[in-house]
Amino acid sequence: MADSRLTEPPTASRGHTLGFGCASLYGLPGRRDRRAVLESAYDLGIRHFDVAPIYGLGLAEAELADFAKTRSDIRIATKFGLKPTVVGRLAGFVQPPIRRLLTMSSAVKSKVKQSGAAPDAGAVGRVLYSRRGYSAASARRALVSSLRALRTERIDYFLLHEPAELLADDHSDLADYLETERSRGVIGYWGPAGDLSRMDEAEAAALGARATALQFPYDLIGGYGGPRPEPDRLNITFGFLSGTLPRVQGILSREPEFREQCSVLLDADLSDTRTVVKLLVRDAVTHNQGGTVLLSSTKTKNLEMACAAADVALRNEAEVASMIREKCLGAS
Repeated sequence: MADSRLTEPPTASRGHTLGFGCASLYGLPGRRDRRAVLESAYDLGIRHFDVAPIYGLGLAEAELADFAKTRSDIRIATKFGLKPTVVGRLAGFVQPPIRRLLTMSSAVKSKVKQSGAAPDAGAVGRVLYSRRGYSAASARRALVSSLRALRTERIDYFLLHEPAELLADDHSDLADYLETERSRGVIGYWGPAGDLSRMDEAEAAALGARATALQFPYDLIGGYGGPRPEPDRLNITFGFLSGTLPRVQGILSREPEFREQCSVLLDADLSDTRTVVKLLVRDAVTHNQGGTVLLSSTKTKNLEMACAAADVALRNEAEVASMIREKCLGAS
């Protein structure tokens, strides 16, 4: 892949505000189906694609490389610290029939998805994934592996995957190595990715002082799963929709008078799921101005709706978002 990919921090235009998280793609059984979603995201203006070696049990980086090889304007973020086990990689080659079986039962699919999210996420996770550490040596091996899988000479974002409570007391060697690779142009940005609120405060501050990018959760109800975005550092947020949408819809459904009050202020019908999604997109974008907000979906219609919403402000959106946040928190 050419080195002409965008390396400047994203602007507030539609294609740069929203990025695409590739983890959800592997709920689809076929490679062709996954490619179609990636192409839809690109056609809608998305240029930032987030991947990791554990996505697709080792297949995701190579599949994204196939998609990106003819698109020099794509930015790719990948991670290190978590890898599929040997069992996980073997499972990756038989994923299509496994997924077809899982789609027959939404309850089973949900349970496996939750348990298999990471090494510390239940029995499935421990079988499929392992932690490889966050030393300079492990980062070097992971970088070589990802460069090979992505078939590129440069990775735009190279992130520590869920490092909370696992970094060595002295991680200066790791930071020195990543800074060296950044100065050589092998990586564009580096930093921690995951729920950064779980990190020790001093540890997070020390790592954050040198990191050039941070990736952490944000949603309307829970707020930031990490530090508030700073104007002098690239921030990537994720997780604004899947867990928040049902909670917001639940409150609005149970309290019709409150829903009507918010709808009048918003000048839009909050009994319509599309309006709620638009509000959540707008809230995520306005809380990470100048950064990237990751969206993850396997449905083209959802991508279209989110991209259309990103740049179009709703009337009194901040006030309505604040009202809904307080109502949800009060009901917790």
